[in-house]
Amino acid sequence: MNEELLMEVLSQSRKKYGCVSEIGRMTKELAEALSRNDKVSAQLLLEMRGEEMAKADTCEKNIRLLVEEAGIQDRERLECLLYRKGEYGKPEEESGQEAILVKQINDVNTKIRDILKNAITVDKVVSKRMAGEESFYKE
Repeated sequence: MNEELLMEVLSQSRKKYGCVSEIGRMTKELAEALSRNDKVSAQLLLEMRGEEMAKADTCEKNIRLLVEEAGIQDRERLECLLYRKGEYGKPEEESGQEAILVKQINDVNTKIRDILKNAITVDKVVSKRMAGEESFYKE
């Protein structure tokens, strides 16, 4: 696979990771602000978190564009790597720098999924507390 493509995907994934980390941190702070009944802080955190979500969306759009612009074989392999769609391929297919980049992309995306999983868990509690029956996470 093209090293340049992998480098750009890694770069965008790292930017997305930074945004997602901030989203996770702000979600925890939002829960703390609500537990203190601090509505001003909660509102400010919601706005800031929304801005980080927009930045993360931009990174994801950039990644999707890179995937779409790749050749058919590279596109399928990138989709497997990034979105866990099917088998990525044999590890021995990658060598040297390519193998290192693939591992780094995989590691970053695993961290992103873990942070999002935790943030969603906290956000469910926050949303139900703020919106009650109107919560995004209706049961």
